[in-house]
Amino acid sequence: MRSKLTIISAASLFFISGSAALIYQTAWQRLFVIFAGGDIQAVTLIVTAFMLGLGGGYLLGGWLADQQSAARNLLAFALVEAGIAIWGGCSQWLYHDILCQQLSALTGARITGGIVLIILLLPPTVLMGMSLPLLARALTRKVDQAAAHIGCLYGMNTLGAAAGALLTTWYLLPQHGISGSIDTAVMMNIACAACILPFIPLSFGEQTEIMPAVPEAAPTTPGLSGRMKGFLLLHAVTGFLALGLEIVWFRVLGVMLKSTAFTFGTLLGIYLAGLGLGALAGIWKAGRSTNPLRTFLWLQASLAVYAGLSLMLLLQAIHHAPWCAELLAYLDSYEPIDINMSIQLLQHHQAAHAGLPDPMLLPILHGLIPLLLILPATFLMGLSFPCLQKAAQTDLAHIGTRTGWLQAANIAGSVAGALLVGTLFISWLGSARTLELLVSIGVVLGLLALAGTQRLRLKAASWLALALVTLALIPSADDFWASIHGTTADKMVHVEDSTGVAALKKTAPAPGLPGDTMVFVNGTGQSWLPYGHVHSVLGALPALLHPNPQRIAVIGLGSGDTAYSVAPRYQTEEVICVEIIGGQIEALREHHARHPSPSIKALLGEKRIRHVRGDGRRFLMMSDERFDIIEADALRPNGAGSGILYSQEYFQLMLKRLKPGGYAVTWVPTSRVRNTFLRVFPHVLDLGHIIIGSPDRIDVSASDLRRRLGHLEVRQHFRLADVPIQELLAPYLNANFRTHIIGPETSRSQFTDINTDLHPRDEFHLSRLWEPEPEQEVINAE
Repeated sequence: MRSKLTIISAASLFFISGSAALIYQTAWQRLFVIFAGGDIQAVTLIVTAFMLGLGGGYLLGGWLADQQSAARNLLAFALVEAGIAIWGGCSQWLYHDILCQQLSALTGARITGGIVLIILLLPPTVLMGMSLPLLARALTRKVDQAAAHIGCLYGMNTLGAAAGALLTTWYLLPQHGISGSIDTAVMMNIACAACILPFIPLSFGEQTEIMPAVPEAAPTTPGLSGRMKGFLLLHAVTGFLALGLEIVWFRVLGVMLKSTAFTFGTLLGIYLAGLGLGALAGIWKAGRSTNPLRTFLWLQASLAVYAGLSLMLLLQAIHHAPWCAELLAYLDSYEPIDINMSIQLLQHHQAAHAGLPDPMLLPILHGLIPLLLILPATFLMGLSFPCLQKAAQTDLAHIGTRTGWLQAANIAGSVAGALLVGTLFISWLGSARTLELLVSIGVVLGLLALAGTQRLRLKAASWLALALVTLALIPSADDFWASIHGTTADKMVHVEDSTGVAALKKTAPAPGLPGDTMVFVNGTGQSWLPYGHVHSVLGALPALLHPNPQRIAVIGLGSGDTAYSVAPRYQTEEVICVEIIGGQIEALREHHARHPSPSIKALLGEKRIRHVRGDGRRFLMMSDERFDIIEADALRPNGAGSGILYSQEYFQLMLKRLKPGGYAVTWVPTSRVRNTFLRVFPHVLDLGHIIIGSPDRIDVSASDLRRRLGHLEVRQHFRLADVPIQELLAPYLNANFRTHIIGPETSRSQFTDINTDLHPRDEFHLSRLWEPEPEQEVINAE
């Protein structure tokens, strides 16, 4: 296959294949989170299953590629793409309709759920992994072409993956949901399979041409020589480094940007774009390098130092440069930027409403900052890829096998990075010390690059000095996270573990503020201290309306306001509060120890509240217990992952877990949430921003509310936490609740604009960019 046009065509198809793979990964991961949960153990399991399949595919594809002619490898590539399309076409039925809806009980034991995930992910991910070795072997006629061809294919495939991540996040999920996203990926795979077929006849007769005698210096078998083992070890270490940095970047930027549904896909797209562009540029770099292994080591060492230094310089600039004042104010603020509203304001050149972030921060937060921190480092990662290929690929007969080995070793390192950094190092060391560790790994790689040199050049000495300065600049964990929250360590308490960053920050007293302490989860404001706002009403109102609330489940802890306020009645035996952020309760304790708070003291002293760490929806899915009240703490509808707590399927799950006469309660941030809720519950009490649903008739009155509010134990409960409950519930004390009742006789047919697991419209609400639909009213929680 001699024509450059053939190489370009194949690389273009591989770009499309990479896009399809990331679309699948994004869509499937959302479905697997519903099945296995969104806690760190489940997410790590999902990522590991993906990587294991890819690694196995690289090995299998590499072995197969070296056994076949170019024509057979192209045919195998077409079959692989067709196989992915077939699996993708069945995946919604298999992963959602069967796995999530029928087999959810399998997640009761982590090991059972893990086995199921691996079994169901292996077929498509093995096929995805096979594609690179097959195509690389089919296109490479000479050993000196290997680095360029493999680098080109890898670069284009990774750029396609970047495009897939951005396309899915910003267009496919908002407009077409998971179903439409998967359908798009299926069509891409079919196009790849069909378009490669015309090239197969052109490759007939090339078998003898592309299999010249093996050079004397090259091994005649694909066995692992000592040199090759060294390459595999290095690629595994750099895979660990790449995944470790990705986890730290995404943790830090998630907090800094106050993550929304659009944050992860944007960061992933930038990460992959740098990798792909670097791999393409690395073709030229590898061609000019006389010592590709040393070049590879230098590039890896440099990217690690850049990753640490760039973040430290950025934080210094934000806190000290006058032109970063608006950005510093955003880090210190409570509310995340509203993507949809910011796009509207930018389109019409309007300023934000008072108290809301400047819309000009949108391109800075989701563009400039990630580009500065991530893109140069991942560009260097990609730049190094063809260099290692050039060093390792010395035998034309085993190009496929060695490509598979190298990629599998990189995947193994990445899996280790996901497991060790994502679940252990972040919890034990924290992000700051983990970053220090990763930079240190880069320093070791740099020292390896210096090994064997006759003298320490000025350039190498300068690099080493810069690396040591970078390590010295990384601050303590307290200063690190205070800086990212736009404050100083003396004003903030934080607890970081693998699940996220919980923080409480003192604020300067000001008129109109709900309190003097903001409660943050992953950088986004969740509640205030002291108690006494919307969260108090959300907890207290259903508890005081229910005739006998014995057992209650609350999803989300935040400041603890909702969980505490739902337990004022003596009939309540237990409140189970499920919180996915493991350090949240500990952060409240630490804040109370430093700044005594009547609210937290009352929460910690309430023995009927049992705190459970985990995913709230999964807890309900696995629980056999029935509850008198189930509610989720107030959650922004556009927050990352919020769609699974505002979907039709979630509300149906709540309905199944209620006792007869039980209440399901939710905050109503948009009209679409109300529509979804009304579609599920036959009996509804619609109180505006709070809505209550039940399987049975709801019989409530203002007189019952006033009577229960006057009970001694109720007054004492709220007095302990300094909650002005009488004032907060005043709008309801004389309400005619009968006028707010919606019964089963009311038709639900008009409620068609709803949220589902397959199309979380509110979470990915982006009407200002794609469609002129009526705006959803969004209510900010304090």
